[in-house]
Amino acid sequence: MSTQQSTREAITDGVITAKVRAALGEDPITARYDICVETLAGIVELSGFVDTEIVHIEALHVAEHVRGVLRVEDLLDVRNLG
Repeated sequence: MSTQQSTREAITDGVITAKVRAALGEDPITARYDICVETLAGIVELSGFVDTEIVHIEALHVAEHVRGVLRVEDLLDVRNLG
C-alpha cells in the first residue's frame, strides 16, 4: 500500500511541476528566465537566477497560486544577469 501511495504522490508531483513550469513560462515577467522547478509531496522548490527582486517575487507568486502546491521553497538567487 505504501508503494501505491508513493507512486501516486510521484505522479501528482510531476503534474504540479509541469503546471508550475507552464505558469512561469506563460507569465510575462518570468517567461524569459530559466527557473528550475522540483516538487516533492506538494512542496515546490524554485531555483536558478533572476536579475531583479520583482522577477523573484513574481516567480514565487506564480508558483504559490498553482493548484496542488502546498508550499514554495525559495532557492532563487537574484543577481545581475546583464
